[in-house]
Amino acid sequence: IDKGLDLLVNADLINQIERDASRARISPTTDLVAAVSDADFVVEAVADQLPVKQEIFQKLGTLTSEHTILASETSGLRMTDIARHTRQPERCITTHNYTPPPLIPVVEVVPGERTNPAVVETTCALLRHIGKEPVICKEVPGHIGVRLTTALRREAYYIVEQGYATPEAVDTVLRSVARLLPVIGAFTMTDLSGLDVLRDVHRNIQPHLDHRPDPSPLLENMVADGKLGVKSGEGFYDWSPEQVSEIFTARGDELVRWMRKNPPTSL
Repeated sequence: IDKGLDLLVNADLINQIERDASRARISPTTDLVAAVSDADFVVEAVADQLPVKQEIFQKLGTLTSEHTILASETSGLRMTDIARHTRQPERCITTHNYTPPPLIPVVEVVPGERTNPAVVETTCALLRHIGKEPVICKEVPGHIGVRLTTALRREAYYIVEQGYATPEAVDTVLRSVARLLPVIGAFTMTDLSGLDVLRDVHRNIQPHLDHRPDPSPLLENMVADGKLGVKSGEGFYDWSPEQVSEIFTARGDELVRWMRKNPPTSL
């Protein structure tokens, strides 16, 4: 939290007084009762495993007041399933941010089958008030962004798994091509290329893409070997503390550059 706030100060997105005021409002605790007893809006961000989330939401349903909105950061689970055993599932909703949330404004807002429309309205209003950009999505595993990035990552893993290219080569191409996406998105890109052109491209390529329903064996094997990425010091790349610091700084600098061009309307 301190590093994130310092990044915002160094980028002149907030001043030191605002930074200190924000930090003073944050009170970490490992006591669930203390954390949520007086809350109007609770956000859960535990592991994306359905039994774990169901247990948390069942507890939240008894520990919070009837007006409290219970939100989940789930990347791929359905709120209908998460809130199945919760008292008043009508006050439960998904609010899926992207990392790092302070620098990426979009939030996918996904109501469950029993979510009260007033909860959706209040949630979106709160998000807009703090400078976020809520996008409402119907309930589907992965929402919008995670479905897109999962399809992208799945094919990236497949290319490496099949020996077509190295991780370095895939990342080099992706970093270059991805420069288009913030400017024009997928559907504008399609219109610019021509739907007839891309129809032919898809006809030629789609049969050769990875269509397996399970995670890549490459990914499964690396996890089994303890190669978890930055957190373990080794994944597709080796990570020293200095390299981790460099990539986080580079990520922050680029996202700050975009935020300066598109500052939030509210803070």
